[in-house]
Amino acid sequence: MKSVIREYLTIGLVNVHRTMAPLAGGVLYRVSFGLLAIGLISGCGFQLRGAAGYDFSLLHIQSQSADRIANEVKRRLTERGVQVLPTASGAQAVVYLRNEVVDRRVLTVSSVSGKQEEFELNYRVELEVRQPNQTVLIEKQTLSLLRDYLFDETAVLAMGAEEEVLREDMYSDIVAQVMRRLQVLKLGKIQLSQLVLEGLKPKYSVEQLVVVDLVEKEKSRTAPVDIWVSLSVGKDLWFVVPSDNNTQPWQLTLEPQPWQRNVAPTQTRHRILNFTVPAPAVGEYILRAVYTQAGAGLDLNNMAPSLRSNIAEGYMVFK
Repeated sequence: MKSVIREYLTIGLVNVHRTMAPLAGGVLYRVSFGLLAIGLISGCGFQLRGAAGYDFSLLHIQSQSADRIANEVKRRLTERGVQVLPTASGAQAVVYLRNEVVDRRVLTVSSVSGKQEEFELNYRVELEVRQPNQTVLIEKQTLSLLRDYLFDETAVLAMGAEEEVLREDMYSDIVAQVMRRLQVLKLGKIQLSQLVLEGLKPKYSVEQLVVVDLVEKEKSRTAPVDIWVSLSVGKDLWFVVPSDNNTQPWQLTLEPQPWQRNVAPTQTRHRILNFTVPAPAVGEYILRAVYTQAGAGLDLNNMAPSLRSNIAEGYMVFK
C-alpha cells in the first residue's frame, strides 16, 4: 500500500499516518516493532570492567511467574557488567525463570493440645538456559530450599516476623543459586563500548530546537564500526540514514541501513539530531543508537556476534 509521507525535518521526521511510501526515491520496507530492540541492542568495542566470573556479555531473562527473582538476577548481572537485553535476538543466551513459589505446611501438631507447633517453608523456582537457537545450555531444573521453624501462639507477632525473615533469607539463597549456575556458562565475552545520548530532553514544544549527540563514554575503541540510529513511531521502526539533499542531510527509511559506515576509533562524538520541532510532528518517539562491527550488517535474528556497543536509548515527546 502506497501513500505520501511528508518530510518536515532535516532528519526526515514524518507526519505519520501509520503508512508506508517512497521516501527520497527509495522504497520503504515495513519492519516489525518487535524487532526494534534487536536492531538497536547492547553491543560494543572494549571490555567492560566488573564482569569477573561470568564468561558472557549479553543475556536475556524471560520470567514466567518469577518476576522478583528475575529482577534481582538482572540487577546483580548488570552490576557485574553483563548487558541484560530486552529481547532474545541479540543475546548469547536466554535465562528462563518460572514458577517462583513459597509453600508453607505443618510439620508437627501437639499431641496434647492438638495445636500446630512446627512449620516448614519450601521456596522454589524453575531455571533453564538456552541459546536463541534453542540449544540447551542448562537443562530445566527446580531450585528448592527447605526451612522449618517452631510456632508459639503466645507470640504471634514474633512468629510472623520470624517467618518473614526466613522467607527473605531463602529468597537471597535462591538468587545466589541462580547466579552460581550462570557462572558455568562459557560463551565468551564481547567487547562493548559504552554509548550515551547527550542533550536529549524528555519533552519538547513545537518550534523548540532538538540537538542530540551520540558519545562514547571511554575512548578505548581500536576498530572501526558502523553506527545505526533509529526512531520508533507508534509500532513502526524507522532508520535514520544519510540523504543526498544538502538542505536535508538525513532521511527516514523502514529498510535497515546504517547512519554512518566504517567510523574510525578517533571519532567518538556524533551529532545525530539537529532540528526544530514542527507542529505536524507532535507525538511520542523512542530514539536508539548502536555500534556494530564495520561491514557486518544488521542480522535481526543473531545480533550478538556483530554488536560493538550498548544500547543508547531515549524517549521524546513533542507537544
